[in-house]
Amino acid sequence: MIRTILTVFALAATSAPALAATVPFVETFAAGDANWRNAAGAAVDFNPSGPFDGFISTPFNFVNNAANEDLVIFRGQSSFGSSGGAFVGDWITAGVAEFSFDIRHNGPADAVFFARFASPFNFPGVVALDSSPIAAGEWTRITFAIDASNPQFIFEGPSTFGSVFSNIGNVQIGVRVPVAFAGLDQPITFSLDNVAITGGVIPTPGAAMLFGVAGIAASRRRR
Repeated sequence: MIRTILTVFALAATSAPALAATVPFVETFAAGDANWRNAAGAAVDFNPSGPFDGFISTPFNFVNNAANEDLVIFRGQSSFGSSGGAFVGDWITAGVAEFSFDIRHNGPADAVFFARFASPFNFPGVVALDSSPIAAGEWTRITFAIDASNPQFIFEGPSTFGSVFSNIGNVQIGVRVPVAFAGLDQPITFSLDNVAITGGVIPTPGAAMLFGVAGIAASRRRR
């Protein structure tokens, strides 16, 4: 059974109809942290250089966490104004077909990652789990099809594909705690870049730069 760790707070939301998200869109973190936050809702570290010309990172200590917990590490949320609200709104109406991001960690073992999507209320939502382990030190792209039939989706409570993706307010990226991380009293650093939503046509890496969408062509690509 999945245990989604939502350790921060309940988020306020309005009852106004959801706007359509910006499609395509990629958050490259080229100019700063874009108001993304860490697990506790605090500021992340902005790295102005690197393989993608800017990325964000944050350390996390797993001393109080058990194996196989699903722990949110990065938060892109409407309450923070993350990415200028580009991910906020009705993904179904906007025609979002794919969500992707580049992730890296420096932990002592391989780790699997997930994305969580929810309304501005933050619950219920849906977790998309990628079960392919990622080794330490490797930038890896993870991609999820935004489709009701995606077997990677784990719905929380009474949520459905329509109820979640018609009103996205929170986009969160996290890790399923490996046995080697559980109870470990030392910081492990996670890095994130190129958080993107695209429509039905996935651009090639070259064309993607022209539209501000960097490299969404491969579903998972080791860097």
